[in-house]
Amino acid sequence: MHDPIEESTEGRPPQPSQTLEYETIDQPLSGTMLDTWEALRSDQARVASPFRDALRRFSRNWAALISLAVIVILVLAAIFAPFLHAQNPTNIDAANLLAGPSAHHWFGTDAEGRDEYSRILYGLRVPFIVSLIGTFLTVVVALALGLMAGYFGGVLDSILSRFTDLMFAFPAILLILIIVSLWGSALNASLPNGVGQTIILTGVFALVSWPPLMRFVRSLALGMKEQQFIEAARTVGTRDMTIITRHLVPNVWGLVLVQAALTVAYILGAEAVLSILGMGVQQPTPDLGYMLYDGAQYMDASAWGVFFPSLFLTVLILAFTFIGDGIRDAVDPRASD
Repeated sequence: MHDPIEESTEGRPPQPSQTLEYETIDQPLSGTMLDTWEALRSDQARVASPFRDALRRFSRNWAALISLAVIVILVLAAIFAPFLHAQNPTNIDAANLLAGPSAHHWFGTDAEGRDEYSRILYGLRVPFIVSLIGTFLTVVVALALGLMAGYFGGVLDSILSRFTDLMFAFPAILLILIIVSLWGSALNASLPNGVGQTIILTGVFALVSWPPLMRFVRSLALGMKEQQFIEAARTVGTRDMTIITRHLVPNVWGLVLVQAALTVAYILGAEAVLSILGMGVQQPTPDLGYMLYDGAQYMDASAWGVFFPSLFLTVLILAFTFIGDGIRDAVDPRASD
Protein backbone atom coordinates (compact mmCIF):
# COMPACT_ATOMS: atom_id res chain seq x y z
CA MET A 1 0.00 0.00 0.00
CA HIS A 2 1.06 3.47 -0.68
CA ASP A 3 1.28 6.14 1.92
CA PRO A 4 -1.63 8.61 1.40
CA ILE A 5 0.58 11.50 2.28
CA GLU A 6 3.09 10.53 -0.37
CA GLU A 7 0.29 10.10 -2.91
CA SER A 8 -1.11 13.53 -2.13
CA THR A 9 2.22 15.12 -2.78
CA GLU A 10 2.86 13.41 -6.09
CA GLY A 11 2.65 15.65 -9.07
CA ARG A 12 2.87 18.82 -7.08
CA PRO A 13 5.62 21.35 -7.58
CA PRO A 14 8.20 21.42 -4.85
CA GLN A 15 7.10 23.58 -1.91
CA PRO A 16 9.40 26.03 -0.20
CA SER A 17 10.82 24.96 3.12
CA GLN A 18 8.77 25.97 6.17
CA THR A 19 11.87 26.69 8.22
CA LEU A 20 12.25 30.43 8.85
CA GLU A 21 15.65 31.79 8.13
CA TYR A 22 16.84 35.17 9.39
CA GLU A 23 19.26 37.27 7.57
CA THR A 24 22.17 38.30 9.71
CA ILE A 25 23.30 41.88 9.66
CA ASP A 26 27.02 42.13 9.32
CA GLN A 27 27.04 45.91 9.47
CA PRO A 28 27.88 47.39 12.91
CA LEU A 29 25.24 49.35 14.81
CA SER A 30 25.32 53.10 14.46
CA GLY A 31 26.31 55.30 17.37
CA THR A 32 22.74 56.29 18.23
CA MET A 33 21.47 52.70 18.05
CA LEU A 34 24.36 51.50 20.20
CA ASP A 35 23.69 54.15 22.85
CA THR A 36 20.00 53.21 22.91
CA TRP A 37 20.84 49.53 23.25
CA GLU A 38 23.26 50.18 26.10
CA ALA A 39 20.68 52.37 27.87
CA LEU A 40 18.08 49.60 27.62
CA ARG A 41 20.51 47.04 28.98
CA SER A 42 21.49 49.28 31.89
CA ASP A 43 17.84 49.96 32.75
CA GLN A 44 17.10 46.24 32.76
CA ALA A 45 20.15 45.50 34.90
CA ARG A 46 19.33 48.19 37.44
CA VAL A 47 17.56 46.71 40.46
CA ALA A 48 15.04 48.94 42.18
CA SER A 49 15.35 49.36 45.94
CA PRO A 50 13.48 51.46 48.51
CA PHE A 51 16.68 53.32 49.42
CA ARG A 52 17.41 54.24 45.80
CA ASP A 53 13.82 55.35 45.26
CA ALA A 54 13.91 57.47 48.42
CA LEU A 55 17.23 59.02 47.39
CA ARG A 56 15.79 59.86 43.99
CA ARG A 57 12.74 61.54 45.52
CA PHE A 58 14.93 63.47 47.96
CA SER A 59 17.16 64.69 45.11
CA ARG A 60 14.11 66.23 43.44
CA ASN A 61 13.25 68.32 46.53
CA TRP A 62 15.14 71.56 45.88
CA ALA A 63 14.34 73.03 49.32
CA ALA A 64 15.79 70.00 51.09
CA LEU A 65 18.88 69.93 48.87
CA ILE A 66 19.60 73.64 49.44
CA SER A 67 19.07 73.17 53.19
CA LEU A 68 21.46 70.22 53.25
CA ALA A 69 24.07 72.24 51.36
CA VAL A 70 23.67 75.13 53.84
CA ILE A 71 24.15 72.79 56.80
CA VAL A 72 27.27 71.25 55.27
CA ILE A 73 28.74 74.69 54.54
CA LEU A 74 28.07 75.94 58.08
CA VAL A 75 29.52 72.79 59.64
CA LEU A 76 32.69 73.17 57.56
CA ALA A 77 32.83 76.87 58.43
CA ALA A 78 32.63 76.06 62.14
CA ILE A 79 35.35 73.41 61.85
CA PHE A 80 37.73 75.49 59.72
CA ALA A 81 36.93 78.85 61.29
CA PRO A 82 40.62 79.80 61.84
CA PHE A 83 41.19 79.66 58.06
CA LEU A 84 38.18 81.80 57.09
CA HIS A 85 39.43 85.29 57.90
CA ALA A 86 38.35 84.77 61.51
CA GLN A 87 40.13 86.38 64.43
CA ASN A 88 40.42 85.18 67.98
CA PRO A 89 36.81 85.50 69.24
CA THR A 90 38.04 86.77 72.62
CA ASN A 91 40.30 89.56 71.28
CA ILE A 92 39.15 93.04 72.26
CA ASP A 93 39.35 96.03 69.93
CA ALA A 94 38.91 99.02 72.25
CA ALA A 95 38.85 101.45 69.32
CA ASN A 96 35.77 99.78 67.80
CA LEU A 97 33.09 99.25 70.40
CA LEU A 98 29.63 98.43 69.00
CA ALA A 99 30.95 99.19 65.51
CA GLY A 100 28.97 98.37 62.40
CA PRO A 101 30.11 96.08 59.58
CA SER A 102 33.39 97.12 57.97
CA ALA A 103 36.26 95.71 55.97
CA HIS A 104 38.07 94.69 59.16
CA HIS A 105 34.98 93.54 61.10
CA TRP A 106 32.56 92.03 58.60
CA PHE A 107 29.65 91.71 61.05
CA GLY A 108 30.68 94.55 63.33
CA THR A 109 31.76 94.28 66.98
CA ASP A 110 30.02 93.81 70.32
CA ALA A 111 30.09 96.05 73.39
CA GLU A 112 33.57 94.81 74.31
CA GLY A 113 35.02 95.25 70.83
CA ARG A 114 35.07 91.56 69.93
CA ASP A 115 34.63 90.61 66.29
CA GLU A 116 31.07 89.37 65.69
CA TYR A 117 31.94 87.43 62.53
CA SER A 118 34.58 85.40 64.35
CA ARG A 119 32.31 84.85 67.34
CA ILE A 120 29.52 83.54 65.11
CA LEU A 121 31.79 81.06 63.33
CA TYR A 122 33.18 79.77 66.61
CA GLY A 123 29.75 80.06 68.21
CA LEU A 124 28.30 77.55 65.73
CA ARG A 125 30.36 74.77 67.28
CA VAL A 126 28.44 74.44 70.55
CA PRO A 127 24.95 74.32 68.91
CA PHE A 128 26.13 71.77 66.36
CA ILE A 129 27.79 69.54 68.97
CA VAL A 130 24.87 69.69 71.38
CA SER A 131 22.14 69.20 68.75
CA LEU A 132 23.76 66.56 66.54
CA ILE A 133 25.28 64.40 69.27
CA GLY A 134 22.23 64.87 71.48
CA THR A 135 19.96 63.78 68.63
CA PHE A 136 22.15 60.77 67.88
CA LEU A 137 21.90 59.60 71.50
CA THR A 138 18.16 60.28 71.44
CA VAL A 139 17.66 58.14 68.33
CA VAL A 140 19.74 55.26 69.70
CA VAL A 141 17.86 55.15 73.02
CA ALA A 142 14.41 55.67 71.51
CA LEU A 143 14.98 53.15 68.71
CA ALA A 144 16.20 50.44 71.09
CA LEU A 145 13.48 50.90 73.70
CA GLY A 146 10.68 51.45 71.18
CA LEU A 147 11.47 48.38 69.09
CA MET A 148 11.82 46.12 72.13
CA ALA A 149 8.58 47.39 73.68
CA GLY A 150 6.60 47.10 70.45
CA TYR A 151 7.98 43.76 69.30
CA PHE A 152 8.08 41.76 72.53
CA GLY A 153 5.05 43.35 74.19
CA GLY A 154 3.77 41.92 77.45
CA VAL A 155 5.51 42.79 80.70
CA LEU A 156 8.49 44.40 78.97
CA ASP A 157 6.19 46.69 77.03
CA SER A 158 4.34 47.69 80.20
CA ILE A 159 7.56 48.47 82.10
CA LEU A 160 9.10 50.52 79.29
CA SER A 161 5.83 52.35 78.58
CA ARG A 162 5.33 53.30 82.24
CA PHE A 163 8.93 54.51 82.44
CA THR A 164 8.34 56.64 79.36
CA ASP A 165 5.18 58.06 80.95
CA LEU A 166 7.23 58.92 84.03
CA MET A 167 9.68 60.87 81.90
CA PHE A 168 6.77 62.67 80.27
CA ALA A 169 5.51 63.74 83.71
CA PHE A 170 8.40 66.18 84.11
CA PRO A 171 8.32 69.34 81.96
CA ALA A 172 11.34 69.13 79.69
CA ILE A 173 12.56 72.70 80.15
CA LEU A 174 12.15 72.49 83.94
CA LEU A 175 14.10 69.24 84.10
CA ILE A 176 16.86 70.81 82.00
CA LEU A 177 17.08 73.81 84.32
CA ILE A 178 17.28 71.57 87.40
CA ILE A 179 20.02 69.33 86.01
CA VAL A 180 22.10 72.20 84.65
CA SER A 181 21.78 74.12 87.93
CA LEU A 182 22.83 71.14 90.07
CA TRP A 183 25.72 69.71 88.07
CA GLY A 184 26.56 72.25 85.40
CA SER A 185 28.88 74.40 87.50
CA ALA A 186 30.82 71.45 88.93
CA LEU A 187 31.41 69.89 85.52
CA ASN A 188 32.25 73.25 84.01
CA ALA A 189 34.91 73.82 86.71
CA SER A 190 36.59 70.47 86.05
CA LEU A 191 36.38 70.85 82.26
CA PRO A 192 36.91 74.54 81.40
CA ASN A 193 36.55 76.43 78.08
CA GLY A 194 32.92 75.41 77.76
CA VAL A 195 33.66 71.69 77.42
CA GLY A 196 31.94 70.73 80.67
CA GLN A 197 28.83 72.77 79.95
CA THR A 198 28.64 71.36 76.43
CA ILE A 199 28.75 67.80 77.77
CA ILE A 200 26.06 68.43 80.36
CA LEU A 201 23.82 70.12 77.76
CA THR A 202 24.26 67.25 75.32
CA GLY A 203 23.36 64.66 77.93
CA VAL A 204 20.41 66.67 79.22
CA PHE A 205 18.85 67.14 75.80
CA ALA A 206 19.31 63.45 75.00
CA LEU A 207 17.61 62.62 78.32
CA VAL A 208 14.51 64.71 77.70
CA SER A 209 14.14 64.16 73.94
CA TRP A 210 13.84 60.38 73.63
CA PRO A 211 10.32 59.71 75.14
CA PRO A 212 8.29 61.14 72.20
CA LEU A 213 10.44 59.29 69.67
CA MET A 214 10.23 56.08 71.72
CA ARG A 215 6.43 56.17 71.58
CA PHE A 216 6.54 56.78 67.85
CA VAL A 217 8.90 53.84 67.21
CA ARG A 218 6.82 51.60 69.50
CA SER A 219 3.68 52.33 67.49
CA LEU A 220 5.50 51.46 64.26
CA ALA A 221 6.80 48.20 65.72
CA LEU A 222 3.33 47.23 66.98
CA GLY A 223 1.93 47.58 63.48
CA MET A 224 4.79 45.81 61.71
CA LYS A 225 5.19 42.76 63.94
CA GLU A 226 1.89 41.35 62.62
CA GLN A 227 2.92 41.72 58.98
CA GLN A 228 3.37 38.62 56.85
CA PHE A 229 7.12 39.05 56.34
CA ILE A 230 7.65 39.08 60.12
CA GLU A 231 5.46 35.99 60.53
CA ALA A 232 7.43 34.28 57.77
CA ALA A 233 10.70 35.09 59.50
CA ARG A 234 9.39 33.63 62.75
CA THR A 235 8.17 30.52 60.94
CA VAL A 236 11.62 29.67 59.55
CA GLY A 237 13.14 30.05 63.02
CA THR A 238 14.81 33.46 62.73
CA ARG A 239 15.91 34.83 66.09
CA ASP A 240 14.08 37.79 67.58
CA MET A 241 17.10 40.10 67.58
CA THR A 242 17.79 39.23 63.95
CA ILE A 243 14.19 40.07 63.04
CA ILE A 244 14.50 43.41 64.85
CA THR A 245 17.80 44.40 63.25
CA ARG A 246 17.21 43.05 59.73
CA HIS A 247 13.49 43.54 59.25
CA LEU A 248 12.10 46.14 61.65
CA VAL A 249 14.96 48.66 61.66
CA PRO A 250 15.19 48.97 57.83
CA ASN A 251 11.43 49.57 57.68
CA VAL A 252 11.36 52.36 60.28
CA TRP A 253 14.63 54.15 59.57
CA GLY A 254 13.10 56.66 57.15
CA LEU A 255 10.38 57.88 59.51
CA VAL A 256 12.88 57.95 62.39
CA LEU A 257 15.17 60.19 60.33
CA VAL A 258 12.30 62.61 59.84
CA GLN A 259 11.79 62.85 63.59
CA ALA A 260 15.56 63.12 64.12
CA ALA A 261 15.81 66.17 61.83
CA LEU A 262 12.97 67.86 63.72
CA THR A 263 14.66 66.96 67.03
CA VAL A 264 17.84 68.71 65.91
CA ALA A 265 15.82 71.85 65.16
CA TYR A 266 14.16 71.64 68.58
CA ILE A 267 17.47 71.25 70.43
CA LEU A 268 18.97 74.20 68.55
CA GLY A 269 16.17 76.46 69.72
CA ALA A 270 16.16 75.10 73.28
CA GLU A 271 19.93 75.50 73.61
CA ALA A 272 19.65 79.14 72.52
CA VAL A 273 16.91 79.73 75.10
CA LEU A 274 19.08 78.24 77.85
CA SER A 275 21.97 80.49 76.85
CA ILE A 276 19.68 83.54 76.95
CA LEU A 277 18.58 82.51 80.45
CA GLY A 278 22.22 82.20 81.53
CA MET A 279 22.15 78.38 81.80
CA GLY A 280 24.09 77.65 78.63
CA VAL A 281 27.78 77.79 77.84
CA GLN A 282 29.45 80.43 79.95
CA GLN A 283 31.63 83.23 78.65
CA PRO A 284 34.12 83.78 77.10
CA THR A 285 33.14 80.73 75.01
CA PRO A 286 31.13 82.12 72.07
CA ASP A 287 27.58 80.88 71.62
CA LEU A 288 24.74 82.09 69.40
CA GLY A 289 22.20 82.19 72.22
CA TYR A 290 24.37 84.27 74.52
CA MET A 291 25.27 86.58 71.62
CA LEU A 292 21.54 87.22 71.16
CA TYR A 293 21.16 88.02 74.86
CA ASP A 294 24.23 90.24 74.90
CA GLY A 295 23.28 92.06 71.68
CA ALA A 296 19.71 92.74 72.86
CA GLN A 297 21.06 94.91 75.70
CA TYR A 298 22.72 97.26 73.22
CA MET A 299 20.17 97.08 70.45
CA ASP A 300 19.60 100.84 70.43
CA ALA A 301 23.29 101.50 69.79
CA SER A 302 23.92 98.63 67.35
CA ALA A 303 21.30 96.34 65.85
CA TRP A 304 23.95 94.17 64.18
CA GLY A 305 24.64 92.37 67.44
CA VAL A 306 21.13 90.87 67.30
CA PHE A 307 20.62 90.63 63.55
CA PHE A 308 23.47 88.30 62.58
CA PRO A 309 23.17 85.75 65.45
CA SER A 310 19.40 85.55 65.00
CA LEU A 311 19.86 85.19 61.22
CA PHE A 312 22.20 82.22 61.57
CA LEU A 313 20.05 80.59 64.23
CA THR A 314 16.93 80.99 62.08
CA VAL A 315 18.71 79.57 59.03
CA LEU A 316 19.84 76.53 61.03
CA ILE A 317 16.38 75.75 62.39
CA LEU A 318 14.67 76.24 59.02
CA ALA A 319 17.30 74.15 57.23
CA PHE A 320 16.83 71.13 59.49
CA THR A 321 13.05 71.54 59.25
CA PHE A 322 13.20 71.51 55.43
CA ILE A 323 15.50 68.48 55.53
CA GLY A 324 12.97 66.67 57.71
CA ASP A 325 10.18 67.52 55.27
CA GLY A 326 12.32 66.31 52.37
CA ILE A 327 13.06 62.99 54.08
CA ARG A 328 9.37 62.55 54.89
CA ASP A 329 8.41 63.03 51.24
CA ALA A 330 11.22 60.72 50.12
CA VAL A 331 10.32 57.76 52.33
CA ASP A 332 6.57 58.10 51.79
CA PRO A 333 5.60 55.20 49.45
CA ARG A 334 2.56 57.16 48.29
CA ALA A 335 4.73 59.99 46.96
CA SER A 336 4.36 60.54 43.26
CA ASP A 337 7.31 59.69 41.07
